[in-house]
Amino acid sequence: MDFDKIEQTGKADFVVHEAEKRFANKALLTMNTLRRSGQLCDVEISVEGKTLHAHKVVLASFSNYFYAMFTGDLAEASQGAITMKAVDPRSLELLIEYAYTGRLEIHVDTVQGLLYAASLLQLPDVQQSCSTFLKKQLHPANCLGIRNFADAHTCHDLLAASEQFAQRHFTQVIEEEEFLMLPKAQLAELIASEDLHVSNEEEVFNAIMSWAYHDRENRKHHIAELLKQVRLPLLSPHFLVDTVEHEDLIKQDLACRDLLDEAKNYHMLPDRRGRIKRDRIRPRRSCVGVIYCCGGMDTTRHSLSSVERFDLSSGKVSIVASMNTPRSGVGVAVLEGRVYAVGGHDGSQYLNTVECYTPAERRWKYVAPMSTARRYVAVGVMGGLLYAVGGYDGSAVLDCVEVYDPNSDHWRYAAPMHCKRRHVAVGVLEGQMYAVGGHDGASYLKSVERYDPETTQWSMTASMGARRGGVGVATLSEKLYAMGGYDGK
Repeated sequence: MDFDKIEQTGKADFVVHEAEKRFANKALLTMNTLRRSGQLCDVEISVEGKTLHAHKVVLASFSNYFYAMFTGDLAEASQGAITMKAVDPRSLELLIEYAYTGRLEIHVDTVQGLLYAASLLQLPDVQQSCSTFLKKQLHPANCLGIRNFADAHTCHDLLAASEQFAQRHFTQVIEEEEFLMLPKAQLAELIASEDLHVSNEEEVFNAIMSWAYHDRENRKHHIAELLKQVRLPLLSPHFLVDTVEHEDLIKQDLACRDLLDEAKNYHMLPDRRGRIKRDRIRPRRSCVGVIYCCGGMDTTRHSLSSVERFDLSSGKVSIVASMNTPRSGVGVAVLEGRVYAVGGHDGSQYLNTVECYTPAERRWKYVAPMSTARRYVAVGVMGGLLYAVGGYDGSAVLDCVEVYDPNSDHWRYAAPMHCKRRHVAVGVLEGQMYAVGGHDGASYLKSVERYDPETTQWSMTASMGARRGGVGVATLSEKLYAMGGYDGK
């Protein structure tokens, strides 16, 4: 062949031959076959009496741990036999096999050893795979143990996932043996979480008492410290007096009695509530993670007494006990863990009656009625008191406001608003209540007024950009939001 002619007529000066990926795979598979038969290996690794053969170049390219060992100034760099400790033989054997094949099967009985060995050998991909596997195995019976294991091996994502699981399934976790064996510091951290999923603080209190009585003599000195993480003022007065006050471990500890007195004073002296640290009287985020839908009107325009409950954590809707009275245009609010249904219309008359639902008791009961019947009333909670704002009594739109104290079971009038408002919404921001929009009997409103409990007076504030009746109001990040509604058009 005349190569000079090829050069003269060719389309390119050179080409590059790229080996297919299977070439590298074949090379490693061949090396693995050699390793298994002990051929051409240049290192023997002894671990707990078991000897594993390998090639330094493969291990160094696979693990930063081995790279530092075989390419640095360590004695192992020139040795043909090394001994490893603090890793189990089976896990090391699986990881060496993985270095040659790129394949690793993770099972329940191997994941713990693999994760530990992967952490030692600096194999982040394997660590991640083990973490992902363990996340899928999380259960109320093992989440605390997995959490400790993740913490010991700096598996941050697994640590976060197991902590979140324990918080979300707290009421199930406390029934397991792992919970009773928790160290005090870890228990305190768990029950201090804002994201602890509990219906009320009674569940938290009962949990720490179960933990304490599991080893009473050694744990009784920790009760006061743990009790600080329970938001005692949010417990009902009945529970404080009938349960907390009668616990031997509480009665025997002066610091515990001080915390109990603080909680009782919260209920007996509402004007002094400002002296209590805010984080001790703020409900946990999960405690407000339930939405109640109370009453209303069906397609035949009949008032309803039925109540449904939506759990944000599970995404499930369930039917709960019906109210004693059908109510449409009812005002609803949550105060101290209880749901209050205020006023409304039962299909024949406007209502001044009020009833209260306690989740633990699963029933509605009447409390003191208002002085004024109200439909389309707005209800808000501020300073441990329930406010019924505006509404319609069947003949006139109302500007009057009533305030309910659950401790005395009594309603009283507060200062009236500047404007009459039905279909009004209320929101509480920085200790003041805002009455937003509504309808005054003649037109829809964009005006907003604010109630200051210190001066006990309403004052007009900035109006909205649009008129809104039946508006939705919420507070978030120190701002008041008004959403939707109807402007009459």
